[in-house]
Amino acid sequence: MNIRDVDLNLLVMLDALLRERSVTRAAEAMNITQPAMSNALKRLRKLLGDPILVRTAGGMQPTARAEQLQRPVRNALAQMEAAIAPNRAFEPATAERLFTILITDYAASVLMPHVVAVLETEAPGIALNILSASGDAIGQIERGEADFLVNQFGQLPANFHHQRLWEDRLACLIRSDHPALAEAGGELTLEAFLAQRHILITQTGVGLSRLDEVLADRGLSREISVLTRHYQLPRQLVAESHMIATLPARIARYQARHLGLAVLEPPVELPTFQIGIAWGALDHHDPAHRWLRERIVRIARDTIG
Repeated sequence: MNIRDVDLNLLVMLDALLRERSVTRAAEAMNITQPAMSNALKRLRKLLGDPILVRTAGGMQPTARAEQLQRPVRNALAQMEAAIAPNRAFEPATAERLFTILITDYAASVLMPHVVAVLETEAPGIALNILSASGDAIGQIERGEADFLVNQFGQLPANFHHQRLWEDRLACLIRSDHPALAEAGGELTLEAFLAQRHILITQTGVGLSRLDEVLADRGLSREISVLTRHYQLPRQLVAESHMIATLPARIARYQARHLGLAVLEPPVELPTFQIGIAWGALDHHDPAHRWLRERIVRIARDTIG
C-alpha cells in the first residue's frame, strides 16, 4: 500500500469509528450522514482487508487489527493538528486522544481510579488504554505501541525519561482471629509466620520474591500453597483459611477494610520499593503527552504520597 494512494480523510473517519464504535455515533461526531459514514467504513474495510468493526451481543467491537491501529491513527492525527497550529496551547478540556499505559495490576489499582476521576472532569476527551505491563514493555514504548510504563524500575535505556510516583512496602494480610496471633498476643512472630502456608502474588512488578531471598539468607523458607497473578483472590483465601498473603501495604490496607482482616509488619526487615512512570524520547516534547504525565505525577503525589 502506497500512502499516496490513500484518501487521508479515511483516517479521520477511522478514528471516529474506533472511538465511537458505532456508525451512527461516528457520523454524528463527524457531522455527516450515516450513509456517508457507512460508505467510509466499506472503503476502509477494502483498503485494510479487515472488517474493522464487527457486530457482537455487546454492540460493535473493533477487530484485533483495528485495535492495533487505534493509537497510531489517533496520535498521527493529533500530531498533524499540532503541526498545522503549532502555536496553539494544549487544551485538555477539548482535546481528543488515546493514551496507552502499561501498568501492573498493583499500580493500576492504586493509581488509575484517581487518574480517571481527574480526567473525567479536566479532559473528558482523553481516553486511556490500560494494559498489563509485560516483559516487552520497554520495546512497546520504543516501537510507539504505548505511551507510558508505570512500574518498579531497574535499569532503563539511556533515552528514556522517568519520574518517581510513590513509595510502598510489603505487609502481611492475615485473619484478625488467626490462631497464630492469639498465641503470640496479637503479634506475628517469625516462628508463627513460617509455620503457616502462604499465598504468593506473582508478576506484580514489585519484587515480592525479595521476601524469600531475605529468608534464604537466614537459612529459612516458607511454604507457598497458592500462586496467583490476581489481587482479589488472596483476600478471599486469607479470610477463609489460615493462609497469609504478603503484598504491597497500600493494597493490603484496602482489602483489610472490606473483610475485617489484619495488616501486620512482616517478621523480617524488608526494603521499601518505589513505583515510577517512564516514557520514551519520541514523546518527551509532545504537549498532550507532557500534560498527561505531569498530571499523573501530581495526582500520585497528592493522593498517594
